[in-house]
Amino acid sequence: MSLIKADLIDQVALAADLTRVRAEMATEAVIESFKDALLSSQRIEIRGFGVFIIRPRKRGIGRNPRTGQEVPIPPGRSIRFKPGKEIESTEILAAPAPVEAPKATE
Repeated sequence: MSLIKADLIDQVALAADLTRVRAEMATEAVIESFKDALLSSQRIEIRGFGVFIIRPRKRGIGRNPRTGQEVPIPPGRSIRFKPGKEIESTEILAAPAPVEAPKATE
């Protein structure tokens, strides 16, 4: 199950007793702030939730799976999320993900 932006907007509207339009504006403002901060390589720290950081990614050599030919991988950046202590200590992250049983074929 996923939490999509529309669900988040609905939850903000309910929790803050806002109209859906105002909740959407607020949610969009927060998301844009996150985007701007990440684009300028700033760290985003939300107490009780976690930290988003931009980390450099090393360059390297990969392989084309079809041909086996070496392919250069350029250096880049990636976004990392480190959960806060409150989230890390919950059973949600400690429990293994449920595994679906394979479907029987006839």
